[in-house]
Amino acid sequence: MSVSYKLEAVTIDDVTAVARMSADAFKTDRQTQMKALGKEQPFDMEQYTLQTLPSTLTSPRRVVLKVVDPDTRHIMGYCNWGFHGFAPDEMPVVPGRAPKPATTPPAAKADHAPRKEDTPPADPIKRLEALTGADMQAWMDEVMPANPPDGPPKVRCLFVIGLTVSPQYQGRGVGSALLRWGTDLCDAHGVFAWVHSSEPAWKMYAKSGFEVIRSLDVDLDEYAPMPPPAAEGPGAVWGHYIFRYMKYLPKGGDKRDN
Repeated sequence: MSVSYKLEAVTIDDVTAVARMSADAFKTDRQTQMKALGKEQPFDMEQYTLQTLPSTLTSPRRVVLKVVDPDTRHIMGYCNWGFHGFAPDEMPVVPGRAPKPATTPPAAKADHAPRKEDTPPADPIKRLEALTGADMQAWMDEVMPANPPDGPPKVRCLFVIGLTVSPQYQGRGVGSALLRWGTDLCDAHGVFAWVHSSEPAWKMYAKSGFEVIRSLDVDLDEYAPMPPPAAEGPGAVWGHYIFRYMKYLPKGGDKRDN
């Protein structure tokens, strides 16, 4: 029997708790573990979330939702949904959502866009990020190209920027509830949704109707700055990590944007 959860808007007061939850949830993610060993700038999930989430909450093209434990008020999980090609009056209304800024800043170039360099980065983690960033950019250019400034959009879609469920609440349908909010909108508008899934999460997306379109298989040991922790024993390897690009297609409705 499925559980019904009430979804609420993430607020600025939630940022610290969401950042801590994200760090806890990704402790066992193999790629995140390895990126934390980077030489130039070790990746820190908690700090990354603290730095990026506040501005996301006021973006007119983002909706950040949470599921809260009704007894403890602890955040059980959250999802950051992006919208592409939607007019302002088409954006869903979520009570408590942060108001958009008075002026809309100019669109920034994607942070993950590949940069030309005369020599490869010395830090192997930077080489890994260049690989995955270029692959992501190629996918986005294909499925979510820029829409013309005037006239109707060529492509409308939703996309999952991030979804995290607290380890203590995993397996209780929290992720499914957060995804259902977006897939219901897809069904209503006749548009698709996509996600660039981490290795551990793709089966959750599959259960919610997302299908694997293509994948990137990375041998982490080719980019590892050092071997795995000694506690893993002699001969331990980081192993392969598969990123999966997945799509949800709407049920019924106008499917012209698929």
